[in-house]
Amino acid sequence: MIDIDVAFTPSEVQALDNKICVVVDVMRATSSLTVIASQKPKKLTLTTTVQKAMMMAEKSRTNPLLCGERRGLPPDGFDYGNSPLEYHSANLKDKEIVFTSSNGTRAIADTVLSPKVYLGCFLNASAVCKKAYETALEKKCDILLVCAGREEKFAIDDAYCAGYLVQKIVSLIPFDKKFVLSDGAQAALGIYGYYKDAKKLFLMSGAGKSLVEIGLESDIDFLLKPDLIDCVPEMIDKNAVKIPEYGFYLAV
Repeated sequence: MIDIDVAFTPSEVQALDNKICVVVDVMRATSSLTVIASQKPKKLTLTTTVQKAMMMAEKSRTNPLLCGERRGLPPDGFDYGNSPLEYHSANLKDKEIVFTSSNGTRAIADTVLSPKVYLGCFLNASAVCKKAYETALEKKCDILLVCAGREEKFAIDDAYCAGYLVQKIVSLIPFDKKFVLSDGAQAALGIYGYYKDAKKLFLMSGAGKSLVEIGLESDIDFLLKPDLIDCVPEMIDKNAVKIPEYGFYLAV
């Protein structure tokens, strides 16, 4: 029997040894990284700090692209920011990329002890839910959706997206199979069911207001497109024998 849970901030994440994790930073990192991974870069590495990202790029002989943001904008010296719409029109195939962001990469780092870590958003909703559910069955694990939040606090946009993903996972479970929805999962479903206008909600959120302030409001229309991309970014285990098609490395 699968238990489906939602952590509204990374600080709630505990006991990951039997939980398949889906990290959600819908307004920024997981949407951007889904687009990046779909273009099949040669290597995609995530790190939690700007300093670490720049150091990795300086030491590399392959001159990787520096991608990511702080306060919504690319730090000095970076090639790209953290806009999923920007990456959608970029040519990243066979490029090496080092990526860091304010909230998303830190949340991903907090799930490193999970047997499998996937990145989820609206853009890859069906694909990531199917992958997480099938992996949970295969490994006899539960499923935990981890919201990145904003500045270590609750973020309504991530919670809304998590609720959307929970209902999609539930729709995959046969009627004769039992499952458990934790309090967090039920709360996320309630949030998703309550708000009928996703774009209005996102524009009212703290992250949405920040996007408007820096001129990236058009990102919201793009990242709210469900199932636009059939790609599930997956953290690569350091002991992995086979590298997943859309795998990414984590350097902490």
